Amino acid sequence: MKQNRAARSETWNGGLFPAGTSSVYSQPHLALIREMAEPVRLFAGDYLYQENDPADQLYFVNRGSLKVSKLLEDGLSATLSLHIPGDLFGEPDPFGRAVHQFEAKALEDSEVGIVPQAELDKVIRTNGDFAVEYMGWMALMQRTAQSKLRDLLLHGKSGALCSLLLRLYNMYGTSGTIKDGRSIIGKRITNLEMAEMIGSTRESVNRILNELKDQGVISTERGRIVLNDPDYLRNICHCEDCPKEICRM
Repeated sequence: MKQNRAARSETWNGGLFPAGTSSVYSQPHLALIREMAEPVRLFAGDYLYQENDPADQLYFVNRGSLKVSKLLEDGLSATLSLHIPGDLFGEPDPFGRAVHQFEAKALEDSEVGIVPQAELDKVIRTNGDFAVEYMGWMALMQRTAQSKLRDLLLHGKSGALCSLLLRLYNMYGTSGTIKDGRSIIGKRITNLEMAEMIGSTRESVNRILNELKDQGVISTERGRIVLNDPDYLRNICHCEDCPKEICRM
């Protein structure tokens, strides 16, 4: 993990729902988390943590974006989640001896606040309101993971990819002009990156995206994906109208 290095580039701070998983916390308790957190700066490509590192901390994203992934055989990788400013994430350990099963890497120059689990436990023991919100955050993390598993397991690769496009829009979405009303994913995501997010191959993602383009459901503009017909995507992935706090990658 690399830290205390000056940031070299500006970062994009998310789109429609920049607050992310921290939305369950009140402003005073968010301020308390920030107060406990030690800020660490990462360059794009730096690891925040790697597999088998001690899992005794949580992480609050102040700036930039990170991905949590699992290294597979043959050098392949599976992306489990993306995190943007306002997100609190990590692997809470009730026994105090766990290690990370995944790795977290900065996708761009980022700043993350590291919150020691021991300090967090002290607040939970003495502040009942904070403890209730912490439980809400853990429940939200679980529901988000369950919703992604549902889409991956029940609706095939096409359903999983359509769901992913909607989730990316909820995280990075911007709107076109009032006249065209388009929904634009404001962050450039490569086909390989999307394949890693749905457990597929780049070739399969290429094929499905081309089919969606041929039908006019999506298009591209300056390397960014435009959702011309979000309702079509919702129909393919059997969207259950989850809140934006849950419908995210």
